[in-house]
Amino acid sequence: MVAKYVIKNGELIDQKDASISVYNKAFFFDLAVYSNIKVIGEKMYWPELEIEKLLESAVTVGIKYEVKQAELVKWAGELVEKNKLDNALIRVLLVGPEADSEPLLFMFPVGLTFYPKQYYKRGVKLVTYKGERFLPTAKSKNLLMNYFAYQKAVKQEALDALMIDRDGNVVEGTRSSFFVIKGDELIVPPTEKTLEGVTKKIVLEIAPQILSVREADIPLAGITDYDEYFISATTMKIMPVREIDGKVVQEKVGEKTRELQTLFAEYAEKT
Repeated sequence: MVAKYVIKNGELIDQKDASISVYNKAFFFDLAVYSNIKVIGEKMYWPELEIEKLLESAVTVGIKYEVKQAELVKWAGELVEKNKLDNALIRVLLVGPEADSEPLLFMFPVGLTFYPKQYYKRGVKLVTYKGERFLPTAKSKNLLMNYFAYQKAVKQEALDALMIDRDGNVVEGTRSSFFVIKGDELIVPPTEKTLEGVTKKIVLEIAPQILSVREADIPLAGITDYDEYFISATTMKIMPVREIDGKVVQEKVGEKTRELQTLFAEYAEKT
């Protein structure tokens, strides 16, 4: 989608004027972070959390940005209102400063993907890709490896690719977080190796209602040793996994995953 209006450092401008110079060194060297705010029926979902993650990522990569969280959320609301956004993602892109200029912050609407109901009922296919993101806890624009991994997924008709670290452990997807369940325990890869997106944060908040939660490496070599598998992301919510690298890891969506899907839906309804 192409909306009429974009936010640039708090100013509402025509989308045709939303540009970055090819001479911008910060952009050239990927000194930039981003986040996505989901909008459904003109309602923004968890904009405060998304902006909080953006600012945390900025600190991690060394971008100083003085505008407060509440002001950024206000800008996003203005963008929804002015563009009359119904179903969309607001992409928030913060580009680091150059020697003689301040950071650039853009907010611009893009299309929102809705996945078939069958994906949630049956589970999806994933592939794996060897590689680790640089500064994994930051949501940065350093996405070339993610792009290569995702292209592998597309070629094999999979929904996403799971990144495998140097020790052979599953870390996360190119655009999703990865979870497994064993008995009554939810297992997630270690925090320092992954991006804690907003959806993942919510999953970890609601999960203790039905499961204990533990951080641990998830070896690819033993990937079939668990009972249930799912990924999470802004647009996917909680998405069950059926197959990884051609191996069927679960024939049907597990009971605990379904319970988490229900809890997540209830959380979204209340907030």
